[in-house]
Amino acid sequence: MDSKNNHNLEKIIPVITQALIGETCNQISFSYGDELKLHFGEMTPYEHPKLAHLLKGSWRFGARATPCTVKHQGQILVVTSEADTDEQTAIAKEIVKQLEHKKLLDLTVEAETIRLTLSFEDDYQLILDPDLEDDSGLAHWELFMPTEQILAIGPGYFWSCKSIYEP
Repeated sequence: MDSKNNHNLEKIIPVITQALIGETCNQISFSYGDELKLHFGEMTPYEHPKLAHLLKGSWRFGARATPCTVKHQGQILVVTSEADTDEQTAIAKEIVKQLEHKKLLDLTVEAETIRLTLSFEDDYQLILDPDLEDDSGLAHWELFMPTEQILAIGPGYFWSCKSIYEP
């Protein structure tokens, strides 16, 4: 399922991601380029022998170069795009990690802006505001599902949901 049209995106994404709601975010990490990774659900070892000592969630969410905001009880705790120094970036990452071990209660996408809001227990929110003008060609965010499918949003308004085995 591919689309360059954001028509009905607000309705389609919640259907695709419905089984993720209620899962716990068991691990948060930052990979190369400060890609944010959230692991939900059952944690199992990676299949590759060199990674077998690491665990991955049955649901894996990743956001590349997409600024995010963490809110608690409506108050902004951090806006990652405002972290200018290495020290500020380290502090921002620690604040984002406060979402670890929290249950996901809701996931919404605003069709006009592609803004993604992940709502967690204890009144926490993770909000991603993609740059629709970004010309990197990379997805704003991706969700790897236990069904061996990947939901990718971006660049721009493009989105797809397909098997991980499709090119």
